Amino acid sequence: MKKYIFTEEEKRRVKEAVEALERESCGEIVPFFTRSSDDYSEVSWHVAAILGIAGLAIIALLSYTWMLPALSYFEAFLVILGLMITGYSLPIIFPVFKRVFVSDERAMEMISLRAKEAFLNEKVYDTKERVGILIYVSRLEHIVLVLGDEGINAKVQKEDWEEVVSLITNGLKQGQIGEGLVNGINHCKELLLKNGFVRKDSDTNELSDELRIKE
Repeated sequence: MKKYIFTEEEKRRVKEAVEALERESCGEIVPFFTRSSDDYSEVSWHVAAILGIAGLAIIALLSYTWMLPALSYFEAFLVILGLMITGYSLPIIFPVFKRVFVSDERAMEMISLRAKEAFLNEKVYDTKERVGILIYVSRLEHIVLVLGDEGINAKVQKEDWEEVVSLITNGLKQGQIGEGLVNGINHCKELLLKNGFVRKDSDTNELSDELRIKE
């Protein structure tokens, strides 16, 4: 999976979308992008085991049918070892393999954990009226989570964020993550205004408007 690099134009547009949201609403939004929510190191061992067992089975089958070239035990060991090393390396070199072998449950467990960590580390909870929102985007898994603080959750339900998630996920799938984020943030603004989160004269900018990127 090719590393995604945000252009300066994309970063600017995301920041402007956050600023536009906070000019009209009292919400504070934090867009957070990460390449992956975990390294899923177990996948390397799984693929190594699969290729090793497959190699052993092929060698056994060829030996049984008398089609196996003359191989010493040591040479057969080296063949299987080579297959296992290749299997271990593939998910590291090509992370897309991880999407195939990681279960949805495992992925969601790690994404939920990392999103909560980001919520705390970015101090999304630290607003006067508890109106912070985290948009957490994990590219490898193509998963987006929206976490609202207590003040937001009192009026906006989880189901209300589905369109935000859909807009950003579409951007992920099309390789236009910046555009997806802008669209998602704009829809967040509509949701906030619809639910009465209108900016007051006393409101101040409590959290940075920049896109957070964790590689």
